[in-house]
Amino acid sequence: MANEDEIREKEIISFLKKNKNFFIKNYELVNELNFPNLDNSSDKVIDLEAYRYKKISQQNIDLQNQMTKVLLAGKSHLNAQKRILKSTIRILNIKSLPKLIGLIKNDLKIILGCDEMNCFITNENVSVENLSQLDTKIANSYFKTKMATNLNQNPKGLLLFFPNKSAMVKSYILLKIKFHEDSIILAMGSKDKNKFTIDMQTDLVEYLIKIIEINLLNIK
Repeated sequence: MANEDEIREKEIISFLKKNKNFFIKNYELVNELNFPNLDNSSDKVIDLEAYRYKKISQQNIDLQNQMTKVLLAGKSHLNAQKRILKSTIRILNIKSLPKLIGLIKNDLKIILGCDEMNCFITNENVSVENLSQLDTKIANSYFKTKMATNLNQNPKGLLLFFPNKSAMVKSYILLKIKFHEDSIILAMGSKDKNKFTIDMQTDLVEYLIKIIEINLLNIK
């Protein structure tokens, strides 16, 4: 049968487990408790100073890694801005739909780093090379109201937008571009399942969509 000291110790342990911030709120107790240094013969005694040092060191390493990721992302974002600016100038100087589609396929494939790209149009009377026909209702079903991009990774979209490459494409993005009363749908796929994700930032791409739409106003 457990004695009173053992019962009291278990109660203290239970209390500390439920109140993990106890020593943070009562930090003055740490000095009074006189924790022993680490005993090499046992792994049950903890050197608090060593523990704090190790924890702070790990926090610094984690912070450095986060900063590196931010800097790399910023550099990548800046490079993307430069490429989009160059594409903007080229797009605004093109006056024919076939040439515009060719430019879009080339530039966006490079900017987004995709492996496969297909273009569709909802106007059955428009016949342009590399521009396939797509039913308006089907096209609109992949975009919410006023949405210009789709990153939802609907499996049905693989067969529809990548009919000959559906097994190869692991992630994709859809762009919707207004063309008078119709729409041009750009489908870009990647072999990398993490290339296009639902939380991907699309502000630069949507900017380019607006530029394309402005140019399309002058194309019949």
